Amino acid sequence: MAVEMKQEDRMELLTKKDRNKLWRRYIQYNAPGFDYVYYMGKSWPWWLKPFFKKYCSEDEYKESMARHFDFYNTEGATGSLLFGMILGLEERRVLKRDVDMETIRSLKVGLQGPIAGIGDSLIQATLIPILITIALSLCGDSGNVAGPLFYLVAIAGILVPYSYILFNKGYQLGKKSFEVISKNSLSHLTQAVAMFGILIVGCLSAQRCGVTLGIKFEANGVETKLLDMINSIFPNLLSLLYTFFLYYLIKYKKVASTWLVYGTIIGVVVLSVIGIV
Repeated sequence: MAVEMKQEDRMELLTKKDRNKLWRRYIQYNAPGFDYVYYMGKSWPWWLKPFFKKYCSEDEYKESMARHFDFYNTEGATGSLLFGMILGLEERRVLKRDVDMETIRSLKVGLQGPIAGIGDSLIQATLIPILITIALSLCGDSGNVAGPLFYLVAIAGILVPYSYILFNKGYQLGKKSFEVISKNSLSHLTQAVAMFGILIVGCLSAQRCGVTLGIKFEANGVETKLLDMINSIFPNLLSLLYTFFLYYLIKYKKVASTWLVYGTIIGVVVLSVIGIV
């Protein structure tokens, strides 16, 4: 796909044509290779492949592709901001060698959650329902084709420039970030982003993971649930322990998340039948 280039050519900045090509690659194929282990994570190496082909040696190319295989999930159009930012940082890394790989990885992992929250609220929960409502009103009882045509034109006319503007803003931000941030504060920023990402995961675990117990005790005519006793001492302790258990299986036993989903479903069914949960 890439043409062999001289070393001095590789040290040039990305041209506007190069950047537009990468953005089109991102927006047209937003989630190639989607699965329930990495979600959109496999897309990053594919999105950035032309960039790595142009700038990296063979060994560095393989390393760069491999380090972008992380779990990733965010709203696609708004995520253009993060894609542009990471591209700007990757460019600075290969040209000036003052950006470390872990910083790039931490920013990508830490910012996907906040960007997803903004994008889902703005695009998925606001823009799309409004456009669908207008399209349905245009269809009426007759099923007028104007409704679907309006929706397709409107959604493309809004999201394409929206994504392109955010991509370019992110690219400029990624390039200039290390000129604004001192090297002493960079490590603190990286740690803060990483901690923020961990905090988001912790909040999601507390909200989405609900472990219940059906075990009850009765004394002097008063029925007491075991789960209420545990929560009075340590709220959501069982949910926390189950989250750590899943983390242990993924990290140390290398169990695929798909099998954990199946195992959880089967376990809940079995334990419900026998009255434990």
